[in-house]
Amino acid sequence: MAHPQSLQVFDVGPQRTPTIARHNVIPFPSPRVQLPVTLLGHSEQDARAQLKALLHSPLGVYVVSTEVVRDQAQVDLDIAPDDLDFTLHALLTTLPHAMIGALKRRPLSREHH
Repeated sequence: MAHPQSLQVFDVGPQRTPTIARHNVIPFPSPRVQLPVTLLGHSEQDARAQLKALLHSPLGVYVVSTEVVRDQAQVDLDIAPDDLDFTLHALLTTLPHAMIGALKRRPLSREHH
């Protein structure tokens, strides 16, 4: 049987970990962009069919808003700039008659302010 040994611990004072200043964090703007696309149809039913095809394609994950007005479907895609080539290629392959709008920076949400 082993004899108990005492362990002497010397307190050298309170140890403080350096505090990290949280106010010096700079929020970078989101690198994502919005690409508006208009799907032109011959009727509202045709526009909805094109919208359904877009939503079921690989581009469906980029869709952030849709609006069907008469024989057109207006769609906003939220993409990373690195995905622009893929997005345009897939869009032209999936819906060759879609009207592609101007690329815009995505507006910053209020949380970043």
